[in-house]
Amino acid sequence: MAIRSIGEAATRAKTVNTGDIIAYLRSAEFELAAFKGRKLSYRAWNGQLRQPILLATAKLPVTVSPQPGFLHQSSELDTLGPDKPESTCKAYASQ
Repeated sequence: MAIRSIGEAATRAKTVNTGDIIAYLRSAEFELAAFKGRKLSYRAWNGQLRQPILLATAKLPVTVSPQPGFLHQSSELDTLGPDKPESTCKAYASQ
């Protein structure tokens, strides 16, 4: 995912400049096609990759979270894990 993210950001931003690639990765425009048509992205406040989670037994998949009906103001994938108000990450505070 990391290499694909860098390649996608460099291609979309049309640059090889490291600073520009990082800025694009952190932007709201960045999306990564990676999970059965769902676009993945990175959380602006802590850099975590937003992605669905497969819930399964040893023999079969049960469901994919996020579950339908759980709404979020920016991304339904942010319904999983701590949200911006709960984050204690300081690495992205200046973003």
